[in-house]
Amino acid sequence: MHRGGLTMPRRSLEPGTWGEITTTKEVTDAGTLWRCRAKFRAFDGRARVIQRSAPTRKAARQALDDALSEASAQGQGVLTSQDTFETAVTAWLDDLAQLVAMGERSPSTLDHYRHTWTKHVSPALGGLRLAQVTVPVVDRFIVSLHGKIGPATARTSRAIVSGAMGRAVREGAVASNPARDVRRLSIRPKKAPRALTDEERTRWFLALAQSEVAVRHELPQLSAFMLATGVRIGEALALVWREVDLVAGTAHITSTLIRVKGEGLIRKDTKTQAGDRPLVLPLWCVAMLRERASVGVGPDEPVFGSINGTFRDPRNVSRWMAQARQDAGLEWMTSHSWRKTTASVLDGSGLPARVIADQLGHSRVSMTQDVYLGRRMADPRVVEALELINPRLALGREKSDETSDEPIDGEVL
Repeated sequence: MHRGGLTMPRRSLEPGTWGEITTTKEVTDAGTLWRCRAKFRAFDGRARVIQRSAPTRKAARQALDDALSEASAQGQGVLTSQDTFETAVTAWLDDLAQLVAMGERSPSTLDHYRHTWTKHVSPALGGLRLAQVTVPVVDRFIVSLHGKIGPATARTSRAIVSGAMGRAVREGAVASNPARDVRRLSIRPKKAPRALTDEERTRWFLALAQSEVAVRHELPQLSAFMLATGVRIGEALALVWREVDLVAGTAHITSTLIRVKGEGLIRKDTKTQAGDRPLVLPLWCVAMLRERASVGVGPDEPVFGSINGTFRDPRNVSRWMAQARQDAGLEWMTSHSWRKTTASVLDGSGLPARVIADQLGHSRVSMTQDVYLGRRMADPRVVEALELINPRLALGREKSDETSDEPIDGEVL
């Protein structure tokens, strides 16, 4: 380019764009051939010529346009500001499904996100264009959901918005992620976890012993194991006999049971590396497990399985426990109450928070403790503390008070 006798530098092409399209006509013995070509700058910065030929000028130009558009799209996202938010969420969920297939995410997480999207997020935001999903819109939605439904659902919904809009940002559809600038709301549950007192623990085991349904489904033994270890109900039901060492008195928690829509009940690895943990068992718990093993068990059979040696669905077990809670007058109690109870017992015995976190399978107390303190080491002080809460002793004391002063052996759980 010349201006006032000076040569101006030619403006270089931006990555993903192309220059002027030229067309030439060639006449051969086979007939007329039209050729269209243009210089395209790829996303690595290199320029190359793309050309297409056809018997007509229109067909050659259309073929080149398609080729240039395809080359440009290879380095860009498929989302635009005019796409709906539903389109972005669908793409994000597809990405998450791929991570599940690779073992990088839990199937239950994907199910939870899909459920929350369908029930709460889609009706409110699904039809909006991505350009319309702004900070004020998302903020009003999350705050309303927090007040009407609860903090847990609001937090999950915010994660969905953040994930989908983050994908839209990466693909150039929008400039920023609105979920990052919404108000930070309290995520504390309405009811704080509550530990069972000595009297409540005794009442619970007495109610189980008197319940035909609870005894048939072996809830006394399951409850005792959860009290002795602080494990989650899914972790207790996923435990198999090869992970139990009755000589050393240990149990190795490696997995949990979840139900996945379309797949049924599956046994999967624990959520975090900290969840994969060895636990030392109190002697009364080892004795209970020896009784269970005495009938003859296989190494891959569940410790708390069905009569057929199959895994029990945590939902069914929770339903049986719900009926037992009503019978015991402990309607407020949940399966997590046992984790809180175990943690309270260990805390009351003076054990440090790091040891308690290891017992419960929590990933961290603080970064320093996670990195520099010995992890995955079973602490013998845990056993000393848990020996004191043997439910057999509590049942024995209760029955002794009701009958006579003579000693009564604790019933087999």
